Amino acid sequence: MRVIVAGGGGLGVQLASALARSGNDVTVVEVDAARAEVVEATSAPRDGFQVVMGNACVAETLESAGALRADVLVACTGSDEENLVISALAKRHLEVARVVARVNEDANRWLFDETWGVDAAVSQASTLVGVIEEATGSARVLRLAELGAVNLVLVEASVSAGSRARGKRVAELTLSPGDVVAAVVRHGRPAPVDANLRFRIGDRVLVVTDPDGEDRVRRAFYPEEETGYPE
Repeated sequence: MRVIVAGGGGLGVQLASALARSGNDVTVVEVDAARAEVVEATSAPRDGFQVVMGNACVAETLESAGALRADVLVACTGSDEENLVISALAKRHLEVARVVARVNEDANRWLFDETWGVDAAVSQASTLVGVIEEATGSARVLRLAELGAVNLVLVEASVSAGSRARGKRVAELTLSPGDVVAAVVRHGRPAPVDANLRFRIGDRVLVVTDPDGEDRVRRAFYPEEETGYPE
């Protein structure tokens, strides 16, 4: 899958590296010439993505980076205003199929919707990586929602052939006592969550946990995966 990452800061490089290592064709667009040179000389050769120097708020720059052929564009600069402009250009002018935008200030979250061409708006770095991985078909553990009123989050884990949870019961998962398996979706329908349920390949397991619990869920299902993306 072809992915354009607008913003070559720490998060942009982290995203590009993770997606390129998963076999995707990734291009980073960075407006600062010095920063673009550093990324191109250090991270890009190692992780296998390309770097284009230019302003992602300009349609011609995105076109030169391959946006007309891109499947996903990620607007993840440190400016919400820039991310909105980039998203609108990508969706309305360049017709990119999926646009994901980073929200830097929670007070601006309401702006990040289809009006500006945003398909998914996220603020946490780990969530942003998960959304992009989902778009490329490689996500196995994904934070679905933040339940702000009760300071909890909803995390989905997909059970594959290589999952540690395959064949186990809920009580056998290495979760904390406060982590709750709220539902198991099997063949598109909810399955009863009880002591006799054993996880099968294809199950989607929904876990309610605290804001730091995503890594616990990941370790319970896929302990070999790296965690801890920077903010």
